[in-house]
Amino acid sequence: MLTFGDTTIDSQRHEFLEDGTAEFPVACYFDDLKQKSIPWHWHEELEVGIVRDGIITVTTPDGQCKLTKGECFFINSSILHMMQSQNAEGCSTDSLVFHANLIGGNMDSVFWRKYVRPITADSGITMLPLNKADHNEAKSLIQSAWLECLHSDYGFEVNVRYLLTRLFVLINQNHPEISAANQKRTVQHSERIKTMLTYIKDNFSENVTVQSISDSASISESECLRCFRNVLGISPIAYLKKYRLQHAAELLDATQWKISYIGQQCGFSEMSYFSKSFKEIYKCTPSEYRIRDR
Repeated sequence: MLTFGDTTIDSQRHEFLEDGTAEFPVACYFDDLKQKSIPWHWHEELEVGIVRDGIITVTTPDGQCKLTKGECFFINSSILHMMQSQNAEGCSTDSLVFHANLIGGNMDSVFWRKYVRPITADSGITMLPLNKADHNEAKSLIQSAWLECLHSDYGFEVNVRYLLTRLFVLINQNHPEISAANQKRTVQHSERIKTMLTYIKDNFSENVTVQSISDSASISESECLRCFRNVLGISPIAYLKKYRLQHAAELLDATQWKISYIGQQCGFSEMSYFSKSFKEIYKCTPSEYRIRDR
């Protein structure tokens, strides 16, 4: 099963296939980024995908990568990442999220030792754009695996495993060299951010402060601010506000609760501030957002 660091992921993932099971740990997704971005999150599973339309930016603690229609990407296990559209018309992606043991099998196997572990154990490999010499083959492998999952014909599990294994061989032949110092710093910041994002997720409706966020990771307020700035590019309070508003948008879609009650449940004590903040992000008031497609 997928374990995301941000509950808003569930409402933004349009599934063609249920989340993978222990028997076949693969999930197939279509993501429409026209309305909403995919916020910061992480999961133990690996992720590969193709930009179907438009231009996207995939951001990790290492930086940003812009991908255009037809380009492919790989995101390593437990890596913080987010995705957003870079053009007004919006864009979409097809992706597969799968556990490494699907292709590696037993950790004592040659498949795990030779092809899986060199990538999953390398903390310097966060996100790889597969758009160079290996682009055409990578695109074909990902597209074929995605369609196999979508149609789920007899034997599709064997075909998907083979296609993703071939993709891993390709990735192994082209992974980048990253210095040990950068690896250590990236891992340290990522682990702290994960802890603090989990704290925000669990307490966003309460009186959350920079001090309480930093305390959750046992670091100083200044180090907390530095981590958020270096990894996410925003302050912890700005992230908290955005998270609250994203959750509010979900509740406006999923419930008939009064708007004032939703604001309170999302940590906004003043209705006027809630409405103003919501409009800054979604370009409409909460009430307008609720009836926009009805």
